[in-house]
Amino acid sequence: MQTSFIANWIPYKLNYTLQGWMVKWLDLADKRMILPFFDETIQVCKIKQKERSFRESLSTMDFADNCSKELSALEPSAFVFHVSRCGSTLLSQAFSAPEENIVIAEAPLLDEILRAAELQPDITRSTREDWFRAALRLMGQRRNFKEQHYIIKLDSWHIHFYDLLRQWYPHTPFFFLYRKPDEVIASHHKRRGIHSVPGMVSPALLKIDDPAHFGGDFNRYTAQVLQQFYLKLQSILALKHAHNCFFDYADGVQEMMTAFSRFSGIAIKDEEQVHDRLKYHSKASQEVFKPESFDNREQFSFGDAHNAYEHLRSLHTSSI
Repeated sequence: MQTSFIANWIPYKLNYTLQGWMVKWLDLADKRMILPFFDETIQVCKIKQKERSFRESLSTMDFADNCSKELSALEPSAFVFHVSRCGSTLLSQAFSAPEENIVIAEAPLLDEILRAAELQPDITRSTREDWFRAALRLMGQRRNFKEQHYIIKLDSWHIHFYDLLRQWYPHTPFFFLYRKPDEVIASHHKRRGIHSVPGMVSPALLKIDDPAHFGGDFNRYTAQVLQQFYLKLQSILALKHAHNCFFDYADGVQEMMTAFSRFSGIAIKDEEQVHDRLKYHSKASQEVFKPESFDNREQFSFGDAHNAYEHLRSLHTSSI
């Protein structure tokens, strides 16, 4: 079993302070990361940790990097990119159930590392790469030694970090999920992700106009965010990289599971378990799934986003 003094501890929050970059640590104990989002696991474990002590565990990222090298950890088996509300959470949930799989779903630390240049413009790519790899090793540590596969579901805007991530992981499978923009926008209209709220994610990163330009029209803002996602996906698809795979949510959820399994080489060992998971809401495993209804669909329809999606869909289907 794992013998390192850092076993079961993971870094979870990166802060830029007067003393430089500092990372917060969390003891997972025996908690598996199977909740829909990494943040949820953090909250559960923080409560347990505070029961023992109110002191926070902090270190530099150099310390984290050194510690990560002592651990027995998995290399990433696949990265999941997505445009949001397109089945990525359901996918990560379905594959997180078996003990053989480690699944990290939208870990804030990975985003903070990728976007560190927003706070420190002169930070080097090599530093970010070292930190990113260290974070993945620590989160991908083998804790029960049954683990065989390691899936990382990224944030939606990490599509714009494709070139950097592909440079770091040239041979790792990258699975790209997308969906019709009106359906994505309708979903965000009910419950918004942060990239669908003007100003919550850097406009420069999202490659969109100044948030003030949208005058409080969140749906129009989201449409432009999605348009840029689709345009980036078009350029990625054009690269014809052997380790890239694209899937449209419109082609079916069960088909998505099968496509990911075949592409990543991660077998679905319990078909019935996956089938049962598909009956429930991706973000609330106790809530029976009900297909979304899209009344007044025209209010969620924006021409530029729709055209970008249709062109992506056309390029994708012609490449199969």
